[in-house]
Amino acid sequence: MSTIKRKNIKEISKEKSKIIENETHSELTTPSQKDVSQILSSSVAGASSLVMLQLISRLTTFVLHQVVLRYTDPATFGIASVQLELLLATILFLSREGFRCALLRGSGDTIVVDSDGKSSEKSQENSKGPIIFANSSVGSVQKITNLSYVPIPIGIITTFLACTFYIFYATEESLSAPYYVISVILYGLAAFIELIIEPLYVAALNNLLFTLRVRCEIIGVFLRCFITFAMTVIGAPKNGEKGENAYGILAFAVAQVAFSLVLMIGYIGYFISNWNIQLLKPQKLQDERQKVFWFDEHLFNLAKTFTKQSLLKHVLTEGDKMLIALLSEPVDQGIYAFVFNYGSLIVRILFQPLEETTRTLFSKLLTRVDIHNDVNDKQKESEAETCRALITSLQVLTTLIKFHILLGLLFIGFATNYTGTLIDLLVGSVWSQTPAPLVLSVYCIYVPIMGINGVTEAFVAAVASEETLSKLNYWLIAFSAGFVGAGVIFMKGLSAGAIGLVAANVVNLSTRILWSWNFIRSYFLNHRDGRQETNELKRMLSLSNLLPNYLVLLSFSLAWIITYFSNQLIGWETLDAKIKHVAVGGVCAIVVAGIT
Repeated sequence: MSTIKRKNIKEISKEKSKIIENETHSELTTPSQKDVSQILSSSVAGASSLVMLQLISRLTTFVLHQVVLRYTDPATFGIASVQLELLLATILFLSREGFRCALLRGSGDTIVVDSDGKSSEKSQENSKGPIIFANSSVGSVQKITNLSYVPIPIGIITTFLACTFYIFYATEESLSAPYYVISVILYGLAAFIELIIEPLYVAALNNLLFTLRVRCEIIGVFLRCFITFAMTVIGAPKNGEKGENAYGILAFAVAQVAFSLVLMIGYIGYFISNWNIQLLKPQKLQDERQKVFWFDEHLFNLAKTFTKQSLLKHVLTEGDKMLIALLSEPVDQGIYAFVFNYGSLIVRILFQPLEETTRTLFSKLLTRVDIHNDVNDKQKESEAETCRALITSLQVLTTLIKFHILLGLLFIGFATNYTGTLIDLLVGSVWSQTPAPLVLSVYCIYVPIMGINGVTEAFVAAVASEETLSKLNYWLIAFSAGFVGAGVIFMKGLSAGAIGLVAANVVNLSTRILWSWNFIRSYFLNHRDGRQETNELKRMLSLSNLLPNYLVLLSFSLAWIITYFSNQLIGWETLDAKIKHVAVGGVCAIVVAGIT
C-alpha cells in the first residue's frame, strides 16, 4: 500500500532515485489514517506560514504605499498599481493557474512505495532505460513533472500578446508617462521569469515544502519595497518643486523584476543543493499498450479545463475594474480604488493563503476517494479509510466556513461603523469627508462573502470531475453575465456608483457560493445511502451546525446598533470624539467576545 513519507529533502531525493532504479508497481489507494494526519498537519503548518507571508508582504507593501504616495502623483500610481499589476496578473493567471490546479490533483503521494519498502521484479524491468512505466508510482510523479513545463511556452505567447496590446493600444495619458513602454516590457519580463521556475514550484507544492516559498517571497518583498521606495524618493522633485517624478512607474517595474529574480535564484539554488536534478527532467512515459508519450492525456485535458476556467475567473476577478472604468465618473473610480486597496488587505493576507492551502489539502485527501456505493469484500479496508478521509475533509471545510461566518459578524457588527475613524486617522479629512467611509462600510459586508466563496470553490477545484468542471465553465459565463447585469442596474440604473459595484460583487459571489455548496452536498451525500457515516455527514452539512447560536448572533446585532448610534452621536471628527467612539466599540467587543 502506498504511503507518504515526510523527511528532509535530501532523504526524499535519495529515496526517489532508488525508486526510479527499482520501480514499484503498487495499487494507488485512499490515504491511510496516518497519511491523513500527516497531510493535515503539514497543510496546517503550511497555511500558517503562508498567512504569515501574506501578513508581512501586504503590511510592508501597505506601509510603503502610504509613504510612496507622498512622492508620486495619482496618475503614475494608478498606472503602476492598476494597469501594470493587471498585466502581470493576466500573464501569470492565464499561463499557469489551470495547470497548477490540475497538477495538484495528479498524485496524492510525495513518495510511493510498497508497504514493505521493496519493489517487484516486473517494476524493475519496466524502470530500466530512459522510458518510465506510466502506471508506476514514479510514472505518476513523472506525469506531473512533464506537464509542469507546459506553462513556459504558453507564457511566452501570453507575454508577447499582452505586452504588445499594452504598448500599441495604450491611451495617450499612459504613453505620456515616463518610461511607460520600458516598464511594460519589464513587467512582462518579470512574469516570464516566474514562469521559468514553475516546474520547481509545482514540485515544492506537491511535496508540501511551504517554507521554501515563504522564505523566497519574504526576501523578494523586502527587496521590491526597498527598490520602489529608493527610486521614488531619488526621483522626486527637490526642494518643494512641483512636477513629475523622474522615474515614475519605472521604479515599480524595476522592483518587480528584482522580486521575480529573487524567486528564480531561491528556487533554483534550493533544488540544486537538495535534490537530484535528474528527477525534475521531462522523460518519456510508456503505458500497458507500449505507447510512448510525454503528456498524460487525462491530466492534460484536466489542465485545459482548468485553464478555460482561469480565463473566466480572471474576467470575474478583474471585471470590477473594467465596469467602474466604463460606468462611473473619475471620482467614483478613485474612491473604489482607494477602498479596494484598504478592504482587500484581509483578503490577501488571510483568505488567499487559506484558499491555496485548503485546495492542496482536499486534493491530497480526496483525490482517490471512491464515491460509489458498491463495495466488495476486498474494498472494506479501503472503505474505512475513505470514510475517515471524508469526515476529516468535511470537518476542515465546515470549520473554515464557521470561521468566515464569525469573521463576517465581526466586520459587520463593528468595522462598518468605524471606517470613517480609520480613514481619517490614516489619510486625513481629504478622504474621510468623501463617500469613501460609506463605500468601505459596504465593502465590510463583502469581505466574509469573499472568504466563504474562496474556500468552497477551492473544494470544487480539488475534487470535481472533469465533466463537472466543464459544466462549471458554462455556469461561470452565466455568473459573469449576472455580475455585469447587476453592475449596470446598481451603478447606472440606481446611480449607486462605487457602492453599486460592491453590491454587484456581493450578488455575483453569493450565486457562486450557492452553486459550490450544492456541489459539496452532493459530493458528500450522494451514493452514500446505508452507510453509517451518512447521518454524521448530514449533521455537519446542516445550517444549524454552521451558524453560531442565537445568543451570539443577538450580541453582534446589539453591538452594531450601539456602535452605529455612537458613530452618529459622538462621531470621529476630533481626537476626543475618536477616543470616545473607539472606547464604546472596545467595551462592546469585550462583551461580545465573552458571549461568543
